Amino acid sequence: MELQGLNDLLVFKYDKDGKLVTDESKGGLTTNIGKDGVFKIDLESSKGATQANITGLSRTAQAVYGSNAKAEQHFGAYQITGTFGANDIPHNFYDAIVGLEKDSKLGFGNMAKDSTPLAHGGVIAHSYNSNIGVDLYFALPYGNLTPGGDLTMGTDNENPTLVHDTFTLNAAARPSDGLVYEKFYSDEDGFDFDKMITWIISGTVAGSSTEDPTHKGSDGTASHGTASQGTTHPTTH
Repeated sequence: MELQGLNDLLVFKYDKDGKLVTDESKGGLTTNIGKDGVFKIDLESSKGATQANITGLSRTAQAVYGSNAKAEQHFGAYQITGTFGANDIPHNFYDAIVGLEKDSKLGFGNMAKDSTPLAHGGVIAHSYNSNIGVDLYFALPYGNLTPGGDLTMGTDNENPTLVHDTFTLNAAARPSDGLVYEKFYSDEDGFDFDKMITWIISGTVAGSSTEDPTHKGSDGTASHGTASQGTTHPTTH
């Protein structure tokens, strides 16, 4: 399906135990869509989402040879990275997303020590195809959130250099079921936005019994990748 730009991003965070963080004082994100712990980056909140560059969706194939022929192939683990951006995310949300903590001097920082906790979370990127009226939601449900790699401040003779917000998600397999990424289409039978959100942000803790409410009992399909699969493929539940 053709993708036409980027409409918005949904961002959420987990604590060290893999549970959704909803308390702002503990690094959680105040919701602006009625879903606790989920922040929507869009034109209204952040002057527009600008990028969702996702790389590493293909596993690297390693050929195994025998008797002068290719006998089999092995596939390595996913190495998925998502780089996301917006024009002007409110600083308290941006700093919370990338795991900076407010100190007693009211600054937001991070310590260079092994005990500093990583920021865990996930992102759902949303694009709308106006030709056929279908929304695509591309979810990276679990990984480490970090700031964009560089910061350049400056000016010239006429204009200041504008620095926009970027952050990176280094995707990992969701502990509960190995899910690495999943795509949802709004024209699938049984698709429900609220159930999709619940499925992506729930069941992160290893051993969780949460099932996929978006597809159970429906005829819909979704494309997804798990840590134990070699390719992305449609699955009917």
